[in-house]
Amino acid sequence: MKRSGWVWTGVVALVIVGGAIGMTRSKGNAIKWRMGKVDTGDIRQRISATGILQPVVSVNVGSQVSGTISALYADFNTVVKEGQPIAQIEPSLFQAQLENDQAGLKAAIAKSEDAKRQMERGQRLFNDKLMAEQDFQALVTSYQQSVGNQASAQAAVDRDKTNLGYCTIKAPVSGTVISRAVDVGQTVAASFSTPNLFIIGKDLKKMQVLATIDEADIGSVKDGQPAMFTVDAFQEMQFKGSVGQVRLQPTTTNNVVTYTVVVNVPNDDLKLLPGMTANITIMTAHESHVLRVPNAALRFNPFAFMPASQPPQSGQGRGPGGGAPGAMQAKREAGRVVKRDDHVWTLGPDGKPKEVPVTIGISDGQFTEVSGDGVHEGLQVLVGIEEQKQADGGPQPIGGGMRRR
Repeated sequence: MKRSGWVWTGVVALVIVGGAIGMTRSKGNAIKWRMGKVDTGDIRQRISATGILQPVVSVNVGSQVSGTISALYADFNTVVKEGQPIAQIEPSLFQAQLENDQAGLKAAIAKSEDAKRQMERGQRLFNDKLMAEQDFQALVTSYQQSVGNQASAQAAVDRDKTNLGYCTIKAPVSGTVISRAVDVGQTVAASFSTPNLFIIGKDLKKMQVLATIDEADIGSVKDGQPAMFTVDAFQEMQFKGSVGQVRLQPTTTNNVVTYTVVVNVPNDDLKLLPGMTANITIMTAHESHVLRVPNAALRFNPFAFMPASQPPQSGQGRGPGGGAPGAMQAKREAGRVVKRDDHVWTLGPDGKPKEVPVTIGISDGQFTEVSGDGVHEGLQVLVGIEEQKQADGGPQPIGGGMRRR
């Protein structure tokens, strides 16, 4: 009897010790979830890009005649008015050509007047039947030819006057000279392409940023959207503007398609200079006082960290290879991929992850707008797991791994 009592005492002790070890391991293997919550706040969806500042209207000033620059009346940063002379091409050759053609015009006028007198005299003789019709028609033809020659000589004089006027290069618009490409004594050759002598910014108080936007983001950019940007010269300042145009012409570089977006920028204090690089942010959407969730909650898959023996709550199946449930997998229908369902995870009454379907809205990169029947302010959602350790201080296996003894 004593031996039997000792045996039963030993069995009970083993059971107690085994239970304690099992509880210790169970606690050591328990997953500590990192939680976030659904709250109410504002979401501003933004697109970031870089661009170059330039005047809204930038005019290249060239020369329509060839010659040597004899004088410059404008330099870099010169403020000019429309029609103001800014450069002079040596006019002597064009002046000589004008005088020569003016002399030719005088000769043509004299011949035309003489031919007219001859025709009028022949008209009288022909009326008195003292001149043959053939001779009279010859006088008429001679007069018409002289009229044509006079018109041709007049056109040559007008052309010479125009070319002589082109020798004085004038500002086509009022603005500021931002580039000068010639010096006194330099020869300008005007051929099929007009040489650029000056670049004039029409109004530097109105600037624009030409921003390059990726094709993945261009769909959300619309005219009138607010924009903010900084430049390296004034890093402590933030400048404001608005989207003025989304250009439809695509640009492909290394198989990357981008579009140019024009952002209009006021520059009343003239701090912004042409050519500056702008780091710009375009506000594409804004929602106030909406339910939002941390973006990590939409990306998190709790079943990647749970033991394989632990079944999903509510009978939800696990994906292939022990991955996420079927709701997380992209569905294929008739050979096309359908966008996956959106959801977050919370803990059910039994402490296991429970899926909550949501409808997502705009995102600012940190929070995303959500809505749905099971979504409310204060809802605790899974966003990750805390770093696990064994009870004895060693690393804790994740995902159902076995600890070596």
